[in-house]
Amino acid sequence: MQIQLLLQTIVLPLLLSFAVYKTVSKNTHWQAAGLFLAWLPACFWILNIPALPPSEAVDWLWLAGLAFVAIQHLPTQYRNATQLAVFILTLLVISWPVLQYELSPSLIAELLLMLLTAAILVIASPSSPTPALVLGMSATALAVCTALAGSLLVAQLAGALAAAPGIFAITELGKRLTSSRLQTSTLLPLSLLYLLLLAIARLYAEMPAGPALLLLLAPLSLRLKSRSAIGLTLLAIVAAAVWLFLLQDSNSYY
Repeated sequence: MQIQLLLQTIVLPLLLSFAVYKTVSKNTHWQAAGLFLAWLPACFWILNIPALPPSEAVDWLWLAGLAFVAIQHLPTQYRNATQLAVFILTLLVISWPVLQYELSPSLIAELLLMLLTAAILVIASPSSPTPALVLGMSATALAVCTALAGSLLVAQLAGALAAAPGIFAITELGKRLTSSRLQTSTLLPLSLLYLLLLAIARLYAEMPAGPALLLLLAPLSLRLKSRSAIGLTLLAIVAAAVWLFLLQDSNSYY
């Protein structure tokens, strides 16, 4: 069982990431499609092929990712608005069962923060010198925190998301965080999938609001130009993981 989890979550997307690194051209659109396809087989394996039509929140993820990748080929003047529209629609579909029964000002505020973060990622100028490493670190932390919150399924999907750009992240480390073969915009589909996975973890795995907020802030460093982005991401994700671990530890006494 543990070997299967390892193969699903890390080995398969890493191997596909290596294939993308070696074969896909430097064209942003093709790289975005390649990295999404590095995650998709792991997603299908983890979910045992998602239901169609979707029956659960996680079943919508691959459809949303496919849409995010397709939108990259639209003319520039339509791309941002369409990307945000698809994100909003998917977020509403995912959260609708909860909104129907637990509508509250705090929940609306959290969803609006998700939307604001997505808008920043979509609209702001791409700038991070190490985008694959930033996303990989963020998604790894999301996997750890979601596992601590009690959802191994979502944790696996997040872990596979971290591994999908893994070879590019390793290359960025090898170049001492000074450059990347990827443009930040290439990782936009995976970044938006990260936000949707975080929403699912918050809504259905009941991840506490504090760690979820820190994990929401982590990928925003994709829009920072300096190497300090790595430090800010690392600070946010470590704080989130420690916070959640302490909450778990304190709950064990009751």
